[in-house]
Amino acid sequence: MFAVPEISHTIELDLQNDKQTILANFSKANRQQIRKAEEEGVVIEICNDIDSFVTFFNDFAAKKGTFQTSKNRILEKKDYLVLSFAKFENNIIAAQSYLVDKELKIVRHYQTANKRFENDLNKNFVGQANKYLLVHNLLKFKDEGYNIFDFGGYAANTTNPSLLGINNYKLKFGGQIKECRDYYSFPYWVIKRIGKLMGLTGTV
Repeated sequence: MFAVPEISHTIELDLQNDKQTILANFSKANRQQIRKAEEEGVVIEICNDIDSFVTFFNDFAAKKGTFQTSKNRILEKKDYLVLSFAKFENNIIAAQSYLVDKELKIVRHYQTANKRFENDLNKNFVGQANKYLLVHNLLKFKDEGYNIFDFGGYAANTTNPSLLGINNYKLKFGGQIKECRDYYSFPYWVIKRIGKLMGLTGTV
């Protein structure tokens, strides 16, 4: 069957480096913000609290105007999905999920949500907690034997200010841009292109 090649990009961090090297490759601002979140008492929890994750994520998605999730979508990924939370004074400040491939030893950043749209919270503090959550998790995955941390996409050749900001955010953790080549059947490729034009699929 005829297949259509499609090239995409992502950002990967090599977890086989030692922790000192990984941390040294973060931007100076990231290192300072992560340290500040830890000093302020942000607590990281990795647990299978699906209900809390779905409620928190959907509240964030509604405020951002993006796609929501559901308990069924989480459950269908079974043991391939890891949920995590950053809490302050027992309140969730940020939540992230990751797709894990134990055989290939690759972990991919999947979903993220935080409280940055809340007027009663300091947005800088929320950002620090979100970065602390990410770094805590990627180092934990390293300790568990994973070799690659995939940040979940890179928008190449974009002029969109929002996507440029996302690209820059990911690159400040020291990862490298990687080219990915996928092959799709022609009918699936057409459906995928239509979905992207209609805004039904993500851009990174």
